[in-house]
Amino acid sequence: MRRISTRLAVSFLIVALLPTLPLSLVVRNLLERRFGPAIAEPLELALSSGLEESRAHLQELRSRLDGHAAELAAGEIGGPFDGVVLLDAAGRIAPADSLTALLDRRPGLRELIPSSPAPTAGSAGPVQRVGDVLAVRLRDRAGTDVVALQPLPAGMAERAGDLTRGVTLLNVVRAEKGRVVRSFVGPFLVVYVVLIAVALGAGLLWSRRMVGPLEMLVGATRRVAAGDLEFRMRRQGPGEVGELVASFDAMVGRLAEQRRDLARLERAAAWRGMARTLAHEVKNPLTPILLAVNQARDGYLGDDEQYRALLAEVAEIVGEEVENLRRLVRDFGDFARLPRPRPREDDLAGLLRDLEQLYGAESLTLDGMEHAGTGCFDHDALRRVLINLIDNGLTACRQAGVPPRVVLAAEPREPGVRLQISDGGSGIAAEHLDRIFEPDFTTKRDGMGLGLAIAENIVLGHGGSIGVRSEPGRGTTFTIDLPLTPVTGQVQANDDGAT
Repeated sequence: MRRISTRLAVSFLIVALLPTLPLSLVVRNLLERRFGPAIAEPLELALSSGLEESRAHLQELRSRLDGHAAELAAGEIGGPFDGVVLLDAAGRIAPADSLTALLDRRPGLRELIPSSPAPTAGSAGPVQRVGDVLAVRLRDRAGTDVVALQPLPAGMAERAGDLTRGVTLLNVVRAEKGRVVRSFVGPFLVVYVVLIAVALGAGLLWSRRMVGPLEMLVGATRRVAAGDLEFRMRRQGPGEVGELVASFDAMVGRLAEQRRDLARLERAAAWRGMARTLAHEVKNPLTPILLAVNQARDGYLGDDEQYRALLAEVAEIVGEEVENLRRLVRDFGDFARLPRPRPREDDLAGLLRDLEQLYGAESLTLDGMEHAGTGCFDHDALRRVLINLIDNGLTACRQAGVPPRVVLAAEPREPGVRLQISDGGSGIAAEHLDRIFEPDFTTKRDGMGLGLAIAENIVLGHGGSIGVRSEPGRGTTFTIDLPLTPVTGQVQANDDGAT
């Protein structure tokens, strides 16, 4: 079984590893396609075009501001100026509050303005970009040093920065494509290996759980093969394995039951053969023995009264013992010639009420008669069984010193009825319960142990079952389950008592 567990584990590992290579190739191919020329070149072209457009637009704005600065320096636009002046996109001087608002939003703007030497009077220096603002230093005709500011269009600086960073990142990725691909493939393989390890561990646990019952099943089959039909696994496994274990226990149970039935039938057959022989061999000489003794008693012609009394006493003793032997022979003969039951449609409730009349309501109490309807059973044979059990119950009550009373109850049980015969007598010892249906077992001084054996045979002949539970000092209950249906395919006794 360990080989099965190992093979299952190796199979799990192989199945888990099979997708590794194709998945790795697929992931690598996807990454290479993502960073390959088919995507990288159009992306680079789009980023470069956007960046060039931004640069051209910025250059155009610088040229316009340069022209406006020249006009300011020549005195063509307003004046005089107070150090800083804000121009709009058309080159007009913006209101002072707009300049104040800009400086408030950008408190460090004054410090960022280029501090290069101012140009000569009536001229302007180069235009420079400070964040999202274009700035230029100029000197008007009066010699005043002025800084002209013009904000860039909203978001222009950010877009230009994003485009620049995109081009830079693309160039880095293209330059280090191998390392980037490995940075993706490596974690993928690590995660996949971890998943494989988890799956393999779970598979090992599951395989052991599945193989464990199989190992026990192998050991169980060896025990059963050695003859131990009382062994049961009583352990469930997953799925079909659990069903197999349950089926094994059920099969062994049926085998044990069949072996017990076979042993019972073999014992019954042996006892019937012996009973038939004994009844034949003992019955024949009983009458001649009794006749010979009586003849010796009647043929004495002497006058010795003491001897005559002795002969009469001997004849009486012999007569009693012969009668006992005849009764014993009849019991053996009945057992040997026990016919199989012949069930036919009959009224079970009527049979039980007849028994109540026979024993009297003070000795036999009926219960649940509404469940005892009509069905297929042998009236005479079943009556014999019930009389035997009732008589045993009444005798047990007398032995226990309690009022002789037996309760016969009927309960519904598909497809027939269950009869329970209960008494409050002395009970049966636990060590005797397994043997009470054996033909040679009895606890009575004057019994041969054939009554319950005959009862069991009759019940089995009806396709039913008989059982007993008892507790010494608290009484005994016999339970008879009768299907009340026609019996087919049943192993029963033949008319001559053979099996």
